Amino acid sequence: MEQTVIDYYMDLPKHLHFVRVAEQSDECCDTYRMLSDYGSGSVRILNFHQQFLIVLADFTPQENFEKVSEIKQEYFEISQFETDSSSFKVGGRKIKQVDRGICCYANSHKTAYAFCEAGKPTRFTKVIVTRSYFDQFLQRRYGDTYETSKNALDYLLQNPNSPELNFVFQQIKDCPAEGSARTLYMEGKVMELLSLVTHNLEQEQNRRHLPVKLDKKDKRSLGKAVTLMKRDLAAYPSISELAQTANMSPSRFQMAFRQVYGTTAYEYLKVMRMNYALLLLQDSDDSIRTVALKVGYRNAGHFSKLFRDTFGMGPQEYRNIHKIK
Repeated sequence: MEQTVIDYYMDLPKHLHFVRVAEQSDECCDTYRMLSDYGSGSVRILNFHQQFLIVLADFTPQENFEKVSEIKQEYFEISQFETDSSSFKVGGRKIKQVDRGICCYANSHKTAYAFCEAGKPTRFTKVIVTRSYFDQFLQRRYGDTYETSKNALDYLLQNPNSPELNFVFQQIKDCPAEGSARTLYMEGKVMELLSLVTHNLEQEQNRRHLPVKLDKKDKRSLGKAVTLMKRDLAAYPSISELAQTANMSPSRFQMAFRQVYGTTAYEYLKVMRMNYALLLLQDSDDSIRTVALKVGYRNAGHFSKLFRDTFGMGPQEYRNIHKIK
């Protein structure tokens, strides 16, 4: 019998040197602690009716930590990584480092390889959703027309850089409720994630873009421009510099970038900066001015206004709610 993705993740901790902590577990939530001979930290897994999982991980392995999976089931993962010590590859592709922020993966029946580096913290929140649950969600949302909305997942995989998604993940991570209240809260947040995925697609479909004919090489070149921006979020590369990195003229680059990523290069950069600011505010004691400088804003007041416009609250207010525990 082929293993489902739910069974795979529920069995995973015991194969990776974690033990269940009974006093911190209940019917819907299992908490695991890493054996001291192999590292430190914990993993919590919430199982919702065998339809989707939420995995919250915060551990530091003493040795390189890896897993290989091949699951014959359609599902997808949306994760928020707070560290950059992990890497992965799918099938025969090159190993790719996981950046801080949102990472998406759709199972295509290929072997997936994940790796965490020894001695470095690994923190992430992961939502694993079966295709059947996603289809049920789409059918409830769209009725008989839901078939035309299944490409929402493809859009998410190409454009995961959403501040709204990052914000929901922080709420999942910081959920104070326990028992049945926690179950209802978490299920509501997963529904919110799926709603954001389809809403973002709808907005994109309503935009009008100038048609630019792009091949795979062009899209890879645009990815190099995004990598350049990610490399130093405090920098502000010119359109000419980004276009040169993508081996395009400035005008073609701007049209192509908007066509692929659904926004301008500078708006995309702003979103990445705001997403990184979320993590800095929660995971560091840096002042608001220092956080602003780290994400490219010399004026802390301007940064605070952008943050409020993006998330509906100021950076200090966010820090007070999501302060380091």
